Amino acid sequence: MKKILMAMDGSDPAFKAMGVAADLARSLKAKLTLAYVRYIPLAYPAEFAGTGVDACEEEERRWATKMLKDAERRASELGVTVDTIALSGSPAESIADYAASQEYDLVIVGSRGRGAVARVLLGSVADRLVHICKRPVLVVR
Repeated sequence: MKKILMAMDGSDPAFKAMGVAADLARSLKAKLTLAYVRYIPLAYPAEFAGTGVDACEEEERRWATKMLKDAERRASELGVTVDTIALSGSPAESIADYAASQEYDLVIVGSRGRGAVARVLLGSVADRLVHICKRPVLVVR
């Protein structure tokens, strides 16, 4: 196993899963990449029209950059150097597609992310990833 992709959303379960990913990467001498997916909805509510959409997306970019830097720092404290990538689209599909196209050996994801309401409405990213990913998926509880 040479390449591990870790789906990172900044939640406590994701950081817990990152600890498992870091341990695996260190013991296997594998490359570890942390991936965040910016979800882009098909439509925004009317009140987000114009600059509201841009401001919302810019705020998410800022948050994602900060969160990935924090994750990078935490991984370094665990003795692992990581690469980071920000993707966009539907989270499970984006992670699955990226893992396949870049030939990752393993995808790791936390069992619960930061969007409780989205999870109820849209289903669990981890659950969806297990079903659609062509690479092995490890779900950390």
